[in-house]
Amino acid sequence: MENLRRFARYVFAYKWRVFGALGLILVLQGQGAVIPWLTKTLIDDVIPNRRMEMIKWVLVAILGLRLASGVISYWRTYLVSLVGQLVLFDLRNDIFRHLQKLSLSYYEKNQAGKILARVMWDVQNVHQLFSSAFIQLISDTFAIIIFIVILFSMSAKLAFYSILVLPLYAWTFLILRPRIRRASQDVQEKFSYIVGSVSERITGAKVVKSFTRERSEQRRFVGDIREKTTLELDMIKLSTTLGTTSEFISGLGTAIILCYGSYLAIREEAGMTAGRLVQFTSYLAQLYGPIVRVVQVNDVIQRASVALERIFEVLDTKPSVAEKPDAVPLPPVKGHVVVENVSFGYDPDKLVLKGISLDVQPGQMIALVGPSGSGKSTLSNLIPRFYDPIEGRILIDGYDLKDVTLHSLRSQIGIVLQETLLFSGTIRDNLRYGAPEATDEELVAAAKAANAHDFIIEQENGYDTEIGERGMKLSGGQKQRLAIARAILRDPRILILDEATSALDSESEALIQEALERLMRGRTTFVVAHRLSTIMRADRIVVLDKGEIAEMGTHIELLENNGIYARLYIEQFKSQAEIFRDDKFRTLFD
Repeated sequence: MENLRRFARYVFAYKWRVFGALGLILVLQGQGAVIPWLTKTLIDDVIPNRRMEMIKWVLVAILGLRLASGVISYWRTYLVSLVGQLVLFDLRNDIFRHLQKLSLSYYEKNQAGKILARVMWDVQNVHQLFSSAFIQLISDTFAIIIFIVILFSMSAKLAFYSILVLPLYAWTFLILRPRIRRASQDVQEKFSYIVGSVSERITGAKVVKSFTRERSEQRRFVGDIREKTTLELDMIKLSTTLGTTSEFISGLGTAIILCYGSYLAIREEAGMTAGRLVQFTSYLAQLYGPIVRVVQVNDVIQRASVALERIFEVLDTKPSVAEKPDAVPLPPVKGHVVVENVSFGYDPDKLVLKGISLDVQPGQMIALVGPSGSGKSTLSNLIPRFYDPIEGRILIDGYDLKDVTLHSLRSQIGIVLQETLLFSGTIRDNLRYGAPEATDEELVAAAKAANAHDFIIEQENGYDTEIGERGMKLSGGQKQRLAIARAILRDPRILILDEATSALDSESEALIQEALERLMRGRTTFVVAHRLSTIMRADRIVVLDKGEIAEMGTHIELLENNGIYARLYIEQFKSQAEIFRDDKFRTLFD
């Protein structure tokens, strides 16, 4: 009920349109009471008394009512559809806006396909709740009230017998409703799983093809679809059982009233006539019809209520990294970064970083190295505040990161990752992603600084070339140079390079290394690297091991220390002859 109440707030944000639709619904239901009265007049008055002149007026009245009903029905449908689309827009907008606020941890725990299912398909199910079920429910509720009053005003005895079957509706509904709800949950969960799985397989199409797994993936998909179809059929069986039972109950009630009403008409009791009996049964049909629809619409209501739960589950998710209410904008920074006794773990019981302290002066280059799983990337992710430390704090130019707005912080940090993510669109769109206001001259200058301009102008449409989803039309080196150009164009004061030159051929690495050197000039830079050749000139190299700082110093100092860094260095370079030209370190290999 809480979710329905929250959904109602979305609906009644457009209250005048909603009230207008409800008013038209009420008028339509009132019109439904007129035609049975005209029918009764024809049977009991016009036909017995041969009043030929009245037939044309009855015909005019019926045609007028039908015409008015068509016009009213048109505007009712339009208003309902309008409000439905507006609510659909608001829900999707709120979900997507909230998703932008959620922390990285949310995306790491949830498949992209499942999130997509919330934004698109769950909201669509909720739209059906308003556009069909919700309005139908209100319309039918009006009808039930109106025609119960009319029936009792015509014949209390007949009306009493006609509502005796109503408990049967309630009993059937209460028995089947929980089962329909569970079936609806199973269907939607399975659908979300399929969307997530298909999204992953499409994204990983190259892996699927390289391992020749097309047939097995097809079999897996068919199995998932078959299971979803089975669940859908189970729900259809339950819904059909509910609908068929409801129709049988309404037929039973109508049969009872026809027989008893005919008995009263024959005996001329309770003012019952043939016309009055036809009028009564017409109203009865307009009573039972809404009751049957209320029961049958339960299928849509259950789907929508499950969808509402999933939607509000997203909207109720709190970011693990949130701004303080009194957070202040971070002014333009020089790049002085201080890490004070920081500990962090994705699971609080399993720390990835333990008591890390660093003091990085503006413009310095800090390299983070160490074995896999030592916490290098994790530490770099704390600087733009993708995560918050469990203990300790991080300051930039004396500002605690928790005291400043996220936008003002991240807008002054540039990040180049190992796996470059570009968006579908043009090269120009991707370069301007972090700096939409950049001029074409600035765009070209950034591309030249990143050694990207030459290959860009060789493309069919130059900077306006479409690069496909995730930049799939470009090579790895080209995508990485675009990512560097994107960072240069943003002109950040703090730079994070996370494995930015790994998995590239030597020619691409040379071009990218040259571009990175231009990018790092005058900026505070954190470099996460496995290739030690890229960080020999760092002002300081921080060696992490098991989440702690094991060593720290320059390249020469760490080699002389003959510790973890020296062993990593020897492991990478022992097969390269140039290292043996240095007599000072030749003894390290003995």
